Amino acid sequence: MSTPFKFGFVDDDMTEGNPTTGNDGHEITNSSAEEKSSAGAMPCLHTLDDLPYHIEYNTITIPSADHGEITLGRRELFDIRAQLMAEDTALDDSSAAGLSMDDIKPNVYEGGFKMWECSVDLARYLATQSGSLSQTLSNPCTIIEGSASNSPRTTIVLADFNASVLKLATIPNILLTYHLGDEVGPDGDVEGFDELGTNFLDFLRRCNVKIKAISGSWGTEFSAMALPETSEIPDDILILASETIYSLASTRAFTSTLLDLLKRSEGAGGKARALVAVKRVYFGVGGSVDDFLNVLRELGGEAKVVWTTDGLGNGVGRCILEVTSSAKEAMT
Repeated sequence: MSTPFKFGFVDDDMTEGNPTTGNDGHEITNSSAEEKSSAGAMPCLHTLDDLPYHIEYNTITIPSADHGEITLGRRELFDIRAQLMAEDTALDDSSAAGLSMDDIKPNVYEGGFKMWECSVDLARYLATQSGSLSQTLSNPCTIIEGSASNSPRTTIVLADFNASVLKLATIPNILLTYHLGDEVGPDGDVEGFDELGTNFLDFLRRCNVKIKAISGSWGTEFSAMALPETSEIPDDILILASETIYSLASTRAFTSTLLDLLKRSEGAGGKARALVAVKRVYFGVGGSVDDFLNVLRELGGEAKVVWTTDGLGNGVGRCILEVTSSAKEAMT
């Protein structure tokens, strides 16, 4: 499939038209690494580099049973365009596709610049959960601050097919959340944004938290970067994924990678689960929940529906699946 297609965004996003290790232990890579469109892209690690001095952002509000409403900031798409023009940066295929009217261009740009419906479903679901999941969404920096420096390291892995998405949107949004904290007002801008990177790394070191960002295709190389077998496996692993099964061509690769990560944790005696937010059917592109479940069971996993729009009469059905690698832990 090479024809771009469109579906299901939350707001007006559509109209917006060789790794090294630093002294802080965070992997750093050249952000100009190629993203090959022919056979996917080899996974590559990225962290805080080349941050813009100034960003503009808008806000999204997530209803929460425990915390009222949670307001989060996110970088404006037009601001990403402005940065690229100011830097006189030649756009690679992925950036050009992501900043155009195309929602997705398979194996070139996978939609990361724009907010898809199911990602908001997932955030809303997390906000309704009691305990640490809801608290982490409402105030992630408070949770990190509560971690003692001598406690086991917490690792957060961020992933997108496109390195440009991680550099221009994902990582700036993480820093924006850190900067704004609970004081998220209306849409606004932040000056001196590049200086936040240094402060943020100091903050992570104090709290024994590591963030890794990985671009590229699903597969064993991705799993090895996200959760190396030679490292100490965390006691608990939670994987969050949204709209990752829209294409039959990538469903098996995603499912295999998902189960590989879950099994790495369980094999080391840890607890692991995944929450996957999806549409019931992706019309015109072939993916569906049924196809995902068939592949999942074939590869030795199970899933149960923990949230659904079924019966609400609001267009294409959507749901959130809790996935485990063991049949005894989840029943469909």
